[in-house]
Amino acid sequence: MNSSGARLWFAQAARRYGWLAIALLLGALCRFWDLTGPSLFIDEGFVFHISEHAPKEILQLVAYTDFHPPLFYLVTHYLMGLLHWQPWDYRYFTAAFSLTGIAATWAIARRSFGDGVAAVAALALALEPALIEFDRLYRMYAVLTALGAVSWWLVLRASAAQGRSRIAWWLAYGVTAVVLPYIHYVGALVVASQGLYALTALRRMWPVLVCGMLALLALVPWMWAIKIQYPHGGYVIRLDSPEFSWPHVIRATIAYGLPIDWLIKPTFDAVFSACVLIVGCAGVYLGRRSVLPFWCAPIVVQVAASLLTGKDLVIPRYLYVYVPALCIALGVVVVGLLRTRYRVAGTAVLALYIGLSLISVYDLIFVQFYQFPDWYGINTLLLQHERKNDIIVMDQGAEYWVVRDFTGFRNHQMQAPALPSDLDSTVAWLAGYPKRRVWYIENQPTFTDAGHRVEKALDASRPALGRWRQPRAFREDIVRVVLYGPRFASAGKKSVVKTKSP
Repeated sequence: MNSSGARLWFAQAARRYGWLAIALLLGALCRFWDLTGPSLFIDEGFVFHISEHAPKEILQLVAYTDFHPPLFYLVTHYLMGLLHWQPWDYRYFTAAFSLTGIAATWAIARRSFGDGVAAVAALALALEPALIEFDRLYRMYAVLTALGAVSWWLVLRASAAQGRSRIAWWLAYGVTAVVLPYIHYVGALVVASQGLYALTALRRMWPVLVCGMLALLALVPWMWAIKIQYPHGGYVIRLDSPEFSWPHVIRATIAYGLPIDWLIKPTFDAVFSACVLIVGCAGVYLGRRSVLPFWCAPIVVQVAASLLTGKDLVIPRYLYVYVPALCIALGVVVVGLLRTRYRVAGTAVLALYIGLSLISVYDLIFVQFYQFPDWYGINTLLLQHERKNDIIVMDQGAEYWVVRDFTGFRNHQMQAPALPSDLDSTVAWLAGYPKRRVWYIENQPTFTDAGHRVEKALDASRPALGRWRQPRAFREDIVRVVLYGPRFASAGKKSVVKTKSP
């Protein structure tokens, strides 16, 4: 190849793959920057607690104490046995896997709509703040979202393949179809929507239906556990709770880390959600002959099922698997506008999305107020004020799996109620140590102790020696700490102290 031929080849490669490379670099930067710096999130602590058991025990623990399938925990178990890393280092796996979702989204958009839409979709997904927030955790949602996009790409690739390669592509899709429901139950809806899409060209895509049946049959051995999980799942936030709102669901699915001064405005969520719906629906309509309507169809199913059952099946992280499709829809709208006399509007939509994303991503990565709880800071607080015989109660108990080996915690007796049924024994346990100081540490108490029974029992029987609060933008990320002294000699006395931030 001569020099002119080489330049031509590089120019073509840059034109074809340049935006994908930029998107992957941006996505990696946002996901890997200080990835292992923050303390574990409570859900991550729970993952490692479950996964440290033997496989048979993992199946039992997942069935009786969780609402998800077991595959992510089983894979983690074997990774832990093989690598022996520190828990936070396993985030590299999920963060890296999330990049495959960007590549698959770019490939789907390019095959369906061309280079322009592919570039916008890939950049939008790379900078998608809600996904970045969870891609930086060691949890199954990054895998679910990326694998969902990969499975859609495999459907398109396999249906267009010829000859022997066609079998290989369909086998690859079959693996994803079986794995998705075992990563998260929402994955079953992804496979079902792909079956609906196959009906539009059954002669070419009949293997999708075969793979869907195999995925269903593969779940049969796990049905015993699903029957146990179902009555208790889906009640993280009840639909009749004052904390629930549909505009909040839409905003939290797309954006995380927006300035709190915006979020507290009464009309912000409604206006933001309306804009998302307009752009998303317009993109799906313009791309109605593509996979987009089918990719997004399970959203309707989850909304309807939530309304019919009262279970919250529209938790934002349960909807992240559809965000790549919405990024493609954004690309369809932007490029569509750029090709008309309304190109200024197209430029404005893209600039607004990128601007809001950059603000959000900066907040998520660099501003602690918008991050998950800092358990290292809580540990430092205890080290500064602890005494040897202090006892600790954590409300809710999932915090225990994060802090149990921290220097400020591991030498103290601890109680960590995980279920409302644990509260009686916790209150009785505290009463059994009348002469000891008690550290009350609270994060997301509504899951276990919505009525604050533990704190009320302590307030009624002990003086408060100190109160601290770790401020965060969202209620579920706030950590409250109260240090109580020994029990009152007689009932009815109280001590009020000033609240501080650790």
